[in-house]
Amino acid sequence: MNSSPRSYRKMYVFIDESGDLGRFGTNYFTIAGMSTENPIVLRRIIKRTRQRRLKKKLRELPELKANKTNKVVRMYILRLLNKYDVKIFAIVVDKSKIMPHLYEVKDRLYNFICGILINEMLSDFTEVYIVIDKKHTNTLIRENFNHYIERKIKSRYKNIGIKIGHKDSQSTPELQVVDFVAWAINRKFNYGDNEYYAIIENKIINKRRMELWKN
Repeated sequence: MNSSPRSYRKMYVFIDESGDLGRFGTNYFTIAGMSTENPIVLRRIIKRTRQRRLKKKLRELPELKANKTNKVVRMYILRLLNKYDVKIFAIVVDKSKIMPHLYEVKDRLYNFICGILINEMLSDFTEVYIVIDKKHTNTLIRENFNHYIERKIKSRYKNIGIKIGHKDSQSTPELQVVDFVAWAINRKFNYGDNEYYAIIENKIINKRRMELWKN
């Protein structure tokens, strides 16, 4: 007897990073992802924050970013996020463990880390829509990222439908929310500040596995 087909389920994944992959700079680099079947809730978080926590003259700011806002706004966004059905995943890299030659191929290193993150996030879904901040203007770099991620996913989930979008975070509230998540996680590792991380810790699904190359 044939098994019954899976019911259609679409997952939305939003990805952003905090820190940098340069040889110097921060000690840790973090890529964070959020998955949800209902991205509308993430848009509501930014909308409510603008309405209730920003002064009138600041409500028209094109983008909310964790490193450019105050503690009140950061806490408000993370606490709102904690109320919704959203899963958080992250990969944290101790840059002291990156082989020196990999700094010369940062794009490929980024793709590799992002591939690990996305494979952590996928489960029983028939389609996944991945949205990532459009940080590269180079079309070839974006295409290489797409091809790498598609191959990575298909090697494990052969029947899943994949769509990848590179979007401007100014016009994508969901990416603005994940910026706060990545910032909170990276702040814990770079500065030992757990205050923001503690708010969302229970939402982090892979927190025991998120440190890459941990001894």
